[in-house]
Amino acid sequence: MKVLQVSEYIEIVNGVLRETLGGEVLAVEGEISGYRINQGQWVTFDLKDDKALINVFIPAWQLNVPIEDGAKVRVFGTPRVYPKYGKFSLSAERIELAGEGAFKKALAALRLKLEKEGLFDAARKRPLPRFPRRIALVASRESAAYGDFIRILNERWGGLEIDLYHVLVQGERAPQEIVNAIEQANEIFLERSFDSGSQTPSAQNDGKRYDVLVVTRGGGSLEELMVFNDERVVRAIHGSRIPTLVGIGHERDLTLAEEAADVRGSTPTDCARRLVPDRRDVMFELANMVQSIESALRQELDAGQSILDKVFTAPAMWIAGRQTELAVVMSDISDKIDAWLKDFAGELVNQTRLLQSLDPKGVLKRGYAILKDSRGKSVSSTARLCVGQEVALVLADGQADASITRVNGQERQPKLL
Repeated sequence: MKVLQVSEYIEIVNGVLRETLGGEVLAVEGEISGYRINQGQWVTFDLKDDKALINVFIPAWQLNVPIEDGAKVRVFGTPRVYPKYGKFSLSAERIELAGEGAFKKALAALRLKLEKEGLFDAARKRPLPRFPRRIALVASRESAAYGDFIRILNERWGGLEIDLYHVLVQGERAPQEIVNAIEQANEIFLERSFDSGSQTPSAQNDGKRYDVLVVTRGGGSLEELMVFNDERVVRAIHGSRIPTLVGIGHERDLTLAEEAADVRGSTPTDCARRLVPDRRDVMFELANMVQSIESALRQELDAGQSILDKVFTAPAMWIAGRQTELAVVMSDISDKIDAWLKDFAGELVNQTRLLQSLDPKGVLKRGYAILKDSRGKSVSSTARLCVGQEVALVLADGQADASITRVNGQERQPKLL
């Protein structure tokens, strides 16, 4: 009997499992129990039915659907014995929700999560341009939705430049293809929006930019439409620099992608109607505008014609009317000038009186005199006077010389000034 090491034994078991299955990936359906995440990297849980249970292992980065205990899922993977713990498990490659109840439960949990992050906030939603010129369309060229969208678009308006980003709209690869298409359209949008090396939009390339990003597909079951409830797709639509218009399924269907879009179309046909106006409605609107302009111009011309008729049919009356208007205007101007002159004259009198009160000659006329010393400087204090000092008296009509004989009743010695 050959004696094996434990690791060798487990390696043989895993080899037998691989050879037995021929490398085929199994799909195992059951209910989740004991869901947990280890070290933020590894997801483990038990998958069970009424009779049995198996442990499931999957790297966290490969988990692309929201799961929790009680959810019914379909796990795709291969069986193996994990050497470190000697535990038999199902090594998962991907996980899908199974059953409408599980889809709805997971969808509600994801909607709550994204709503808390503000991905559905109405305040951030942008309006679509009324007359778009260039459209980035993310859809499947084989779908009826694509044909309906293009047909309605051409019937209503036509002449648009549409770049189709053909993607799968169902299946495992569909979410990533849709995300890649949205990112590629946004890269082209940014390249054409800015000059090389510049941070300002290019006027030359402005007409080549995408005006709207449209994502659409036709109806289907809840499971088929879950592609547009994929978190990656929802975040890509929310993060688009191009205004987004999304219409998925029928009117009763509502996906998270539509809730994250700037504008939702209830169907692909409704998307086309929301994207462009009907040319007949625009022509009717333009006709009304032209009619309004013509009516306004006609009123102005009629008013001018009425004035000319009065001038030529009764010039004297018209001139008399203008003279009356002129007389009223002149009277008003004259009254305002008189009032201004009156105010100005009063102010002039007040200023004249003030200047006269400050004029030294006016003071001298009232009997006052200015005393100056021998150097011609005005003397304002007895401290600058002494007995015998020669001074000059400046009066209103001339000047007189004088000599100081007494200062404050006392004789003082001469003081040098």
